[in-house]
Amino acid sequence: MEDWDDGPEEEFNPLASLKDRFPTPADAVKAVQAGEQVEWIGSVEGAEMRHRVLVTGNGEGLVEQAVFLDGALEQMVVCAAHQAGEHGRDDLHTAVLAALDALHTVIRPVVEADVRGFQAGYTAAVLESFQEAPEPHGPGTPVFGWRTFHSVAPDTTWDDTIDTATWNSSTMMSGFLGDSGSVPELQPHRLARLLRGHGVPVILCSSCEDPITDRHPRWNGVWASPGNDTGPLCEAPVPALQLPAPRLGWLTDAEFGHPHQPAPMAD
Repeated sequence: MEDWDDGPEEEFNPLASLKDRFPTPADAVKAVQAGEQVEWIGSVEGAEMRHRVLVTGNGEGLVEQAVFLDGALEQMVVCAAHQAGEHGRDDLHTAVLAALDALHTVIRPVVEADVRGFQAGYTAAVLESFQEAPEPHGPGTPVFGWRTFHSVAPDTTWDDTIDTATWNSSTMMSGFLGDSGSVPELQPHRLARLLRGHGVPVILCSSCEDPITDRHPRWNGVWASPGNDTGPLCEAPVPALQLPAPRLGWLTDAEFGHPHQPAPMAD
């Protein structure tokens, strides 16, 4: 497995490691058939992405191109999973996949139009939503994302296995969802409403608007958010943070913060 993250001065060539090892996808398919794992995982100023070479039961070679959740969307799904609990796990998974299908329907024309600006006649791939088992050191919830598959023929090149709009979708999944003016559904409140409309129990804090849960195993009974490194605390209103500092120390009462408070679900 190759892990790669683009540095600020590096050229955008994320598949270089795969190309160095396997001149063509067909060569990589042969390696997978021999028992080797061939994949690239990385990000380019956006959500995590994966390029993985697979072989089907009938021997067909495929390259999976996947984009994973990130930013506020990932946090909402994680909190909703805790709210749903074990008894609602299956329904939650179905609801998240349906919501992701609906979100992709909105995003796809936007990223397709962006690519058509420099590649006339381009058609973006229609992605499928998927889920995988929770990561060993993750938050204990399944991993969700979108993906497409590229068939591998003897003359297929690595460039043939890249759908540009799919990778451009990763920037929309980053932590700057509020800046995605071209897709109103990515604004936090609209996004929460879309998820809830498909049965995903998203709750936002009435003060900071972060997604929250009161069923996290470590903070059970306290409204907590994965967006706050200090645990259950909500950022205090701005005036409270302007308190004069003590003469002989740095901390004020403002540093203790406040528990999150759930906003009405009707938003």
